[in-house]
Amino acid sequence: MYLVAVKDFKSKTLTDLSNDIIKTLLYYDIFSYPLTLEEIYFSSSFEEINKNEIENELNSIINLGIVFKHNNFFSLQENSEIAKRRIEGNKLAYKKIKTAKIFSKIISKFPFVRSVLLSGSLSKGYMDEKSDIDYFIITAPNKLWISRFSLMLFKKIFLFNSKKNFCINYFITTEKLKIEEKNVYIAVELATLIPTYGIEYYELLCSANKWVKEYFPNHPFKNKNGIKNFKKSLAQKIIEPLLNNNLGSFLDNFCMNLFYKYDKKKYSNYDEQSFNSSFKIKKNISTHHPCQFQNKVLLALEQKIKLLQVEHNILIN
Repeated sequence: MYLVAVKDFKSKTLTDLSNDIIKTLLYYDIFSYPLTLEEIYFSSSFEEINKNEIENELNSIINLGIVFKHNNFFSLQENSEIAKRRIEGNKLAYKKIKTAKIFSKIISKFPFVRSVLLSGSLSKGYMDEKSDIDYFIITAPNKLWISRFSLMLFKKIFLFNSKKNFCINYFITTEKLKIEEKNVYIAVELATLIPTYGIEYYELLCSANKWVKEYFPNHPFKNKNGIKNFKKSLAQKIIEPLLNNNLGSFLDNFCMNLFYKYDKKKYSNYDEQSFNSSFKIKKNISTHHPCQFQNKVLLALEQKIKLLQVEHNILIN
């Protein structure tokens, strides 16, 4: 239990579980996305807990006027319109998943691609008219940049550089599946990934990032039914042997340097710290987030915590 002074008077007391639930809702409140009871359970950091206990705790903080219930959804916002917005976004995501699976199949045929997963808003089951379909791609070692370059060419030539259905912004290799950066944002992204191809590498990715369970011990692995194991496509059988040599190593380094120079020039207004947090350009990882979305989300979460503490006179760890 917590009993803390705020503005020289005693704050309301919260149990650890209430604290945990509010933090979960605060994170998704950044996106105006209310959660179901099951989703709150999956996002809880309490391992030995059940849904009934969470529901009882939710009722307590609803009575305090901190949390609001809109049909089957819970939110920190009193406005019930966010529930309607979520339902519409869920419907669009259901439609878009079919498009995502088509493009996943295309991506899986490219040289040195070993696994394709969906990330971003679609992996959370939500899309709106402004949303892109984001892909998390696992490649063979030392060939990540050849894969990214070939996929980028495909996007520019055949999709007219549109990222609406083809946003390829995260690549890692099979030999470096552990994500070094550890925070709630990365944990959410990894926990919600949806595998569409190369299921064995998804399982290895989960195994390499067991630290995610420290954040979400109850979060389930995705359903593996119908997801194919990696099997070389005809194009991979033809092209990959030609590049599994010094020429391939040279081309991979060349492509990596090409992307580095391009991003450095295009985002020359970024200082070194901002550039390195937005773009990871290494042999075993490639991320492209020029909007610094992760930093914005973490900063927004920090600000929301402070505002809620003052508004309701509570302490949130």
